[in-house]
Amino acid sequence: MLNSPSESISEPSLDRIIIVLVQPQNPENIGGVVRAMMNMGLTRLRLVKPKRYDPLRISSAAHRSEAFQQGIEFYDDLPSALADVNLTVAASNRQRRLGPPILSPKKLAPVLLDHTRVGTPAILFGREDWGLPNEVVQHCHYQVSIPTNRDYQSLNLAQAVLLISYELRQAALPGENVFPTVIDPLDPPATEAQFKAAVDSILNVLDQVRFFKPGQEPAKRMKIERLLRRTRPVASEAGLLRAMGYVLERAIKRD
Repeated sequence: MLNSPSESISEPSLDRIIIVLVQPQNPENIGGVVRAMMNMGLTRLRLVKPKRYDPLRISSAAHRSEAFQQGIEFYDDLPSALADVNLTVAASNRQRRLGPPILSPKKLAPVLLDHTRVGTPAILFGREDWGLPNEVVQHCHYQVSIPTNRDYQSLNLAQAVLLISYELRQAALPGENVFPTVIDPLDPPATEAQFKAAVDSILNVLDQVRFFKPGQEPAKRMKIERLLRRTRPVASEAGLLRAMGYVLERAIKRD
């Protein structure tokens, strides 16, 4: 194993980035992810409904990871795991017709690091056998795709986490260009829970006025959500959208 001197990097930025594993199946794969994160200085790992969790088998893949494992968070469902997150990224190499913008790990890294100044971003990884469901990817702000050989694109879970984490660490090195923050820290980006409440409020009003034609509702609902998600509203804007929907719904019911 090659060792290199540790660089002085902005660790607080990396500390705000959350890695989310959705239904991981194998404790050794979780251990590989833990090792990759520890290698690159990421500290926050959330597991959504892991099939098995075995600290000893994880430690066999990631030595001296006991302290890291103490900080792992467990969730029964993905919405709960993302409730306090305000920028979501789906890790997937599959292109989707209604998917979010696709970035390479190198292009994604400065976007995420800049976001850590005012919010909490999360990168989602699916289960080992089939990845993330389409509906999960479609609800994310971005998709990160790792350029690989077209004839053999498959990466294991730990490899994918390591490659993306490496680019994050490189982007955090002193002197690297990071996009300037234009968001008011006193009014941070809306969390996923705040955004979802705002979208539901607007969609409920559209339901009331029969905006959705039979057979077109799922696709149109998704397009409206994608439109609103692209704006990346701050917390106060999400609250405004929710209030607008509530007032309009009351007015409709009065009539």
